[in-house]
Formats: sequence, structure tokens, C-alpha cells
Amino acid sequence: MTKTEVGIGIIGLGFVGEKAHLSAFQRISGSRLMAIADVDQKRLQKAADKSKIKSAYSTHEDLINDPNVNAVVISVPTFLHKKIAIDALKAGKHVLCEMPLAPNMKDAQEIVNEAKKAGVILMPSLNFRFTPNYVKTKELIDKGAIGKPAAIFYREFIPAEDLARQWPPTSWAWNKEKSGGGPAFTLSVWSIDLLRWLLNAEVRKVHAVSKDTILQELGGTNGYVSLAVLEFSNNTVVRLEFSGLVRHAMSMVRLEVLGDNANSILSEGNDRLTIFGSDPQKQMWIFRESGAKVWGHYQEDEHFIQSIIQNKQPDITTDDALRAQEVATKILETSK
Repeated sequence: MTKTEVGIGIIGLGFVGEKAHLSAFQRISGSRLMAIADVDQKRLQKAADKSKIKSAYSTHEDLINDPNVNAVVISVPTFLHKKIAIDALKAGKHVLCEMPLAPNMKDAQEIVNEAKKAGVILMPSLNFRFTPNYVKTKELIDKGAIGKPAAIFYREFIPAEDLARQWPPTSWAWNKEKSGGGPAFTLSVWSIDLLRWLLNAEVRKVHAVSKDTILQELGGTNGYVSLAVLEFSNNTVVRLEFSGLVRHAMSMVRLEVLGDNANSILSEGNDRLTIFGSDPQKQMWIFRESGAKVWGHYQEDEHFIQSIIQNKQPDITTDDALRAQEVATKILETSK
């Protein structure tokens, strides 16, 4: 590798590892995808053949020991993050780690401490900061298009069938010790970080309730509902709604930002944004990015590469990871 090129190794070839990170790093300038690793031999070989990657490993240790790998992407189940991240950091590799960093705050802090000791980059994967419609939302808020944010409503409804397919009832994702608190906990960190970023403020109070509904028709998967109200340090109030108790027709990701001048912003999915002002003609944007770009992973991975090449810390810090996970933990604990 040269000073203007980073050798990338991806550990974990599930949906995010393969569809988002692998496809992105193959196209990003300054990135060279050198190796992949997965414990599933069929999945590993299929990805290696499709992407024409010669170095395909069945263990993370072998990938980390590859001299052509300068940076490691960790996209495995949460409970495996700590071991892999610390091994990579001790080997002097830069790390991009999926969120949450670990199932609990103690382990997450240990990963962060190891990165500081190693003097390399540890960047948490908080891709909502790069998703096109959220980037536009941030731009509109910062230029005062809605005055100051007074209230935000965020809703993330995921089809129960999709959850049962991705994470069957026996999966690690439903095990509190391995996941930290189930899908509602796991998936909440991105929206929490998004809110901190949009508002440039911290959460000072958390109020939350939850309800679980076991869906026998889907093998006993949990149709969770988690509701939280957050009070931020800038006095903005936020309502978060997470659920895996819906059919496909009710699936949605929706962000509404209400300003103190009565203007408001509506972001839907990953590709639409509308601003409502006093003019009856609402202004709307449709972002026609595809694949890893519409989710923000391509832009996030590009930022990771440039941070390494330029020898500077990423805009997304380990403190961002810890604060998002801390709030997610408080929501989980309060809802009990």
C-alpha cells in the first residue's frame, strides 16, 4: 500500500458487511479491498468469487495478520465486536466498527480505551450522518429555515416478517447478554446519534416505556414496541417510536422537525425531504442515490479512508458512539 491508498479488510459478510461496506470500498478512491473474513465458508467463498478477492479468511485473526490490510471493518454481531476490535487495534490497524460498539457500556469503553492506547483511528459506523436526506435536514436547520428546532418526532417501524427472517427467535439479536437489549436497543443508536448531530445538543432527560408481543405465527419472534421522550440540553423535546410489530404496508422511517417559527421539515425513508413554510407551495427534494450511497455507508466509508490518508481523526468520534449507546441504555433501563 502507498500513503494515498489504504488496504481494507472486512470481517463479517452479512447484509451490511457485503451489500454496504464491501460494495462501497471497491469503488472509493484511495481504498483497496484486500481481504474478507467470515465464519460461514459458503458465504465467504461466494463473496470472494463475486468480488474477485484472493484473500478470504475463516478467522478474524488471519485477516488482521495480513500485512496488506491497514484498516479493518467490523460488521459482525455485537457481542463479537470487543474481541475483534481489540485484536485489530493492538495490531495497529485502523478500525471502522458497526454500532453498538459492544453489548454494554463497560466493554464499549474498553474498546475506546484500547484505540487511544494504540494511537490509531477507531470510527463508529453512524451512517445516518451521511444519509442524503438527513444531510439536507441538517443543512436546513443550520441555516435557520425553521427557526430553532422546538420538537422532533422520529418513527422507525420494521416489518415483523423481515425481523424474523434476519434474526430468528434463537438469534443472538434477541439475547440481552449478546445484543445489549434486543433489536429496539441495537437499532436505536443511529437515530439517537442523528438527533445529537442535528441539534448539536445532549440528552439530559429520558422517559420511556415498552411492550413486547410474542408473534407465534412467526416462530415466536418479538413484536417489540419502544416509546421514549427525550429532553435535550437546548430545550428541544423529542419523541422516539420503535416497533417490530407491523406488516410491510406499515413499514416506515419518518423524521419530523418542528421549528419555533412554525416551519417544519419532513424526512421520509432515505431519499425524500419536504419543508413546509408559510408558502402553500411546499418545497420537496428526492435523492436518487442508490445502494450504499442512499444509506450513507459509501460516504461514511469514504470519510474513513480520507481520515486515514490525511492522518486526522474522523468527524464522528468515539465519544459520539459512547453517548449514543449511553442514551440507548437509559431508554432500555427506564422502559422497564
